[in-house]
Amino acid sequence: MARERFEQRLFRIFSQAGYSPVQILTVTPEEMVEIPDITVPNIRAVLYVQNKILAEPYNNHQKRLLSELLRAAAESGG
Repeated sequence: MARERFEQRLFRIFSQAGYSPVQILTVTPEEMVEIPDITVPNIRAVLYVQNKILAEPYNNHQKRLLSELLRAAAESGG
């Protein structure tokens, strides 16, 4: 059996919990601990990505694109 890549496993876990990939950027630690099969390394990885993406100064185009993705995910309900 092939070993699942870390990123693929993380996306699968969140998908099974009802989150879209873009929602990973906004999920809180309190919500993450309630997700079945999530581990501390998974939570740390998500927090690292959130901090890296949301804390870095983005130019206006990147901020607009990110807000559009988050809005689309919220509208689709997933």
